[in-house]
Amino acid sequence: MRRVVVPSTQAHDRGDRVVRPAGLAETVDAVRTSAGSVLVRGAGTKQDWGGRVRDPELVLDTTGMDQVLTHNPADMTVSVQAGIPLRRLQEGVGAHGQWVALDPASARDGATVGGLLAAGDSGPSRQRYGGLRDLVIGVTLVLADGSVGRSGGHVIKNVAGYDLAKLVHGSLGSLAVIGEVVLRLHPIAPSLITVQAPAEARAATAAVLALAAGPCEPSRVAWAGGSAEEGRLMVAVEGTAAGAPAAAERVRSTLADARLDAEALSPEQAARAWSAHDADRNGTEGETVLAVNGLPSELATVAEKVHHNADQAGVSGALVSWAGVGMHVVRFGGGEPDQHVRAVRAMRQYADRAGCSTMLRRRPRQVDDLLEVMGTPPPSVGMLRALKNQFDPEHRLAPGRFGGWLGRDGTQPHGSGGGS
Repeated sequence: MRRVVVPSTQAHDRGDRVVRPAGLAETVDAVRTSAGSVLVRGAGTKQDWGGRVRDPELVLDTTGMDQVLTHNPADMTVSVQAGIPLRRLQEGVGAHGQWVALDPASARDGATVGGLLAAGDSGPSRQRYGGLRDLVIGVTLVLADGSVGRSGGHVIKNVAGYDLAKLVHGSLGSLAVIGEVVLRLHPIAPSLITVQAPAEARAATAAVLALAAGPCEPSRVAWAGGSAEEGRLMVAVEGTAAGAPAAAERVRSTLADARLDAEALSPEQAARAWSAHDADRNGTEGETVLAVNGLPSELATVAEKVHHNADQAGVSGALVSWAGVGMHVVRFGGGEPDQHVRAVRAMRQYADRAGCSTMLRRRPRQVDDLLEVMGTPPPSVGMLRALKNQFDPEHRLAPGRFGGWLGRDGTQPHGSGGGS
């Protein structure tokens, strides 16, 4: 087994032991022969999401498990070790005219397939292809006691056994170590065209709903704005060399009906625009980033709440949204940590009333000392705790993730009405 011990400046809050297995057997051995808490880490692009894991006894670095195990172009499936970077996988299957229909912003930072599954992360192409949970057809897990669990297989129409992939999707490493993943692939479209229009939030919301009700079938719909009164709406369509331009014209016409002046971008302009959108979603050092997931029809209200709450707290506010699927990222910047906390609490209060879910992502470390990492627990919190106790009875995996939702390792076992 490849074992690497790194100094505390590279690990976490102290000189944690870091093990970098090369495959499933070594992962099983690392879990079985260790005691205490375990942090599973891939490229480390989402270590802040849903709560930081402090002082783990073992850091299980999956980046040594970075191989394609099988690729069947005819069946359009690929099986991989969980530590393979998505970007490298895309390059490999792309040589066959295929891709994993997933485009998260963190891919360019080296995000791994297993890490993306554990985080439930995706990208704007979720509009057409769904999230990663919809692309996984098989998974192999290592449980907290070192036992191995498998579900699914190598064929798309497979309904055998429990769907463990959907169980660990978004679990942030708190239920099991993801060892291997089998994915369905899609053909790369010959043509992708992006249409863009300046749009304030309410006009963008009306256009998004009109697109959803019409025949356009866009593959991506995104909006970003520094205020509710200004922003940009981007819509991408894909298809054949002949079909994509016709689809783009239908999008442009739909936006014109919503009184938006849209234009088709060149491939170079589109690449820059989507790259900027990804960068805006990630946020920057010192910002607090909160995901708010609801309905597409809520876009304008979310944008207004972001800027109202930012003004009230004395910080800057921005919204970056996958408008077509109601997935929004809120960014608060400037000011002091306690001002960020006030803005986040206000957004959580709105989300509770609107039936939206929230997830705290990036933020200054001081914010963690002032704010419960998770907001009001959902009605299903009892089931979440039961799953945690069943899969990880000793609560070894990722203690601190989800705050008090999972019990034992947090301070909030009840609703707080706003995350205070």
